[in-house]
Amino acid sequence: MKRIVSMLLCVAMLCTLSCWAMAETVFTPGTYEGEGTGFQGPIKVSVTVSDTAIEQIQVLEQSETAGISDPAFEKIPALILEHQSVAVDAVAGCTNSSRGLIEAVKAALLAAGATEEMISKEIAAQEAGELETQTADVVIIGAGGAGMTAAVEALRAGGSVLIVEKMAAVGGNTIAAGSALNAAGSDIQKTGTMAASGVEAIEEKLALEPQCDAMKRWQESVRQDLDAYIASGSNQVFDTPDLHKLQTYVDGDYVGKPELIEILCDNAPKALTFLEDLGMSWKPQITTAVGATWSRSHQPANVFGGAGSDFVLPQYEFVKANGGVVALEHKAEELMVEDGRVVGVKGVASNGTPFEFRANKSVILATGGFSANVEMRMKYNKFWANLDETVPTSNQPCATGDGITMAEAIGANLYGMEWIQMVPAGDASLNASIANEMYINADGNRFIAEDERRDVLSGAILAQPGSFCWKVSSAYQAWDIQGGYDYKGNPIESLVANGKAVVGDTLDELAQAMGVNADNLKAAALAFDKAVAGEEPDALGRKVFEYKMDKGPYYATKSYAKVHHTMGGVEINTDCQVLDTQGNVIPGLYACGEVTGGIHGSNRLGGNAIADIIVFGQIAGQNAMK
Repeated sequence: MKRIVSMLLCVAMLCTLSCWAMAETVFTPGTYEGEGTGFQGPIKVSVTVSDTAIEQIQVLEQSETAGISDPAFEKIPALILEHQSVAVDAVAGCTNSSRGLIEAVKAALLAAGATEEMISKEIAAQEAGELETQTADVVIIGAGGAGMTAAVEALRAGGSVLIVEKMAAVGGNTIAAGSALNAAGSDIQKTGTMAASGVEAIEEKLALEPQCDAMKRWQESVRQDLDAYIASGSNQVFDTPDLHKLQTYVDGDYVGKPELIEILCDNAPKALTFLEDLGMSWKPQITTAVGATWSRSHQPANVFGGAGSDFVLPQYEFVKANGGVVALEHKAEELMVEDGRVVGVKGVASNGTPFEFRANKSVILATGGFSANVEMRMKYNKFWANLDETVPTSNQPCATGDGITMAEAIGANLYGMEWIQMVPAGDASLNASIANEMYINADGNRFIAEDERRDVLSGAILAQPGSFCWKVSSAYQAWDIQGGYDYKGNPIESLVANGKAVVGDTLDELAQAMGVNADNLKAAALAFDKAVAGEEPDALGRKVFEYKMDKGPYYATKSYAKVHHTMGGVEINTDCQVLDTQGNVIPGLYACGEVTGGIHGSNRLGGNAIADIIVFGQIAGQNAMK
């Protein structure tokens, strides 16, 4: 998004702020513009200099993702001004934005007459301080959606909260998440319609042999409700919490714990209300997240910035307003145990200062999964042929499994670590759903039912020529539903301008832009539309449909299989207490979010992760204060 950012940073000309000897002339005084390349596109700045110093930096234009890139724009200009050098480190979590901003400032300074040597002076490392100590009722490790939700509940219960976060900003991996929260039976869901093939998909689940008493109970409940739905003649989206449970359990290959699935799906509708009470609002249409297998994915209305921002920043605003403390750039390394009870956490701040934070009541692990940790991926992987460093991740660099490692070191049991999920993802995606998308290979053909599980989708993409596919959608999704913006709030036109998406007013034009066979693409769209209309069954077996592919302009983005979610983690009970290898509770230690295992089984449904972090974040926060 081309956003004019009001970020005028002024610094007094003090010798102590300079790393140069200012006796010599460095610049030709004036204001100069420079441009760099960020993750989403150009970053333009203006820089004002005197003959000896950088005086101010202003960001003129940038299209980076709100929330994720904010730390770069807050810290980089200030650091350059402080040290009078562009040799500053990129901000973890927004490396591309940082580099683009540094590149832009550097270009402006070179235009001002400086040499690269003059503006790239080495910056002295910060000196570590003495041991830092703090105490709170609840210490939470991780400032993503799960940790922030737990903090809200602990504060509401009257406790004091200290959140420990290794990154330079809050948000964790949640802030980069797709915009979908699965919940059954909401008023928004009831406004959607369901193709007749949806009933067939449910019948397939009801025909399965029950693997446990809970599954049998869910099937019986869904059978009764589905019969009533069919008798009513309704065509609205059919759903119940028990159907949500059944699909979560079955599509996780019966590996998930039924008692945790019960809690997830029964409380997911309350997660919608929890966020609404904190200032969130929802788009009026229901959709189907990639790999969700059902139309129950609720999307935020981008009140707090869009995409994952809306699933973590409302909690952060509450935490700030109610006295919660967030210690950024503090990496937790060791859980403190005294007399068999977890009482705090030790670690090191980014400047090397050691810290010990103690909890009067409990410690909550909310550190996320390990998708960005290649060593852990390769250690536990048993399903995919290869998950080494050549396989990218869609996750933030913070997803390195720190909490799992710390918990295991004190005897926590790990559950389902071998289950690592890949997802179709690229440098850009127009939406986080499959509502109006066809997956098209290099020959211009559809090759997989887009409503399949994520592991099935990813495996099919890996098997295509070049191991990629195009995600193709029409104006129904891009404009009628999304108003010309992608799910992260960026103008779709900017994605096209930056080469991250291609467009065509007709399918022939789109095929040319994609470099695929136009006849194949048009035939795929025609068959797709007949399946949407119920005229013919989908040849690939897709059951969930919403919009046709008969309205231009058409858009396409490239997609690859990327490591996305780790279903395994520390084992918890229904109170979010962490269990040891003997099945006993580890006193004083709770966990919530992706750091835990046992909820999603072998394969997580798209849209279930956000429900997970809210539902179990609430439980952890409430119980940590008891």
